[in-house]
Amino acid sequence: MEAERYSADTLTADAPADTDKLNDLLEGAGLDRLIAGCHDAGGRQVLTVAGGAAFAAGRALRAAGARDVRHDPLLLGGTMKLSGKHWGHGFTWAELALAREDWPPVPEWQAPPAALRRPVVALLDTGVEIEPGDWLDFPTPDDDPFLIRASFDAALPASEGDGRDAGHATFIAGLIRMAAPSARVLSLRVMSPDGKVYESTVVAALRWLASYVRDGSPVDVVCLPFGREPSDTDPFDDIEMALEPFAAAGIPVVASAGNDHVEEPAVLPAASPLVTAVGAGFGKYHATFSNYGDWVDRYRDGVDVFGPLPGGRWVKWSGTSFAAATFAGDLARPQVSRGHV
Repeated sequence: MEAERYSADTLTADAPADTDKLNDLLEGAGLDRLIAGCHDAGGRQVLTVAGGAAFAAGRALRAAGARDVRHDPLLLGGTMKLSGKHWGHGFTWAELALAREDWPPVPEWQAPPAALRRPVVALLDTGVEIEPGDWLDFPTPDDDPFLIRASFDAALPASEGDGRDAGHATFIAGLIRMAAPSARVLSLRVMSPDGKVYESTVVAALRWLASYVRDGSPVDVVCLPFGREPSDTDPFDDIEMALEPFAAAGIPVVASAGNDHVEEPAVLPAASPLVTAVGAGFGKYHATFSNYGDWVDRYRDGVDVFGPLPGGRWVKWSGTSFAAATFAGDLARPQVSRGHV
């Protein structure tokens, strides 16, 4: 174990000592005081400002000499904006020079017994992209492919370039494939290539998926590798209601716990009672970036995880998204009765 990458402790430090100075500065500018103090996340101080005064507070902080002040509109307009801290992009990411002959072997596909079918993981993400010759481009019957492209249309811009952000869903599909060789992935594209998703899009996708299940199409696990902090000004009720049909049908929903290395606040949708929250780690240890606490239900490996991107590329990537993907694969490993949807 790399001791510096994992931690068994809890975060007990108070907010940084300059919180009072920041409050005094904001009050001096005629603004409200911070309502949640400030905490460190990925080397940055994250501040929550009362009264919707984030833009004005940013100006005040910049005027006082603060550098690289960014306004993160997580709470505006029902928007779930994903950034490095929740999506994993701010952590170790390294592309590997891996010759084709060094690719890991593709698990041999075998038709399930007559009474069983392959499990299906519904993945809400950037959209899985598989190019000819990719590791995930393996032969299966036309009526039983690994990748199922949902007809759900979020009217998002097309993925462009070979950046890691646009390949997030493909990477996760590879992890699911490694964890559950017999599983299929139903890909719902809800995120833009730069990692932003509107909650209204997630709600629409979940409603489409619930209808898909009601029509008799199989779904065995739902994977949501994103989240945001809760807020009284931006309730989570719509997504909570959209999750209820899956709980009623006994279909597990898995979500990433987030990458702030904090115990509170709990990230949604992971902290919902209808969802299994997955952090990065194992046993009693969690990765130094992973959120943790009683609300995190499971831990799986999320540090320097090895997997594919489109175009035959291979990377090592860190984040709780990938821990959630591996746990979703764990749940999808058994082949299931054809009567279960």
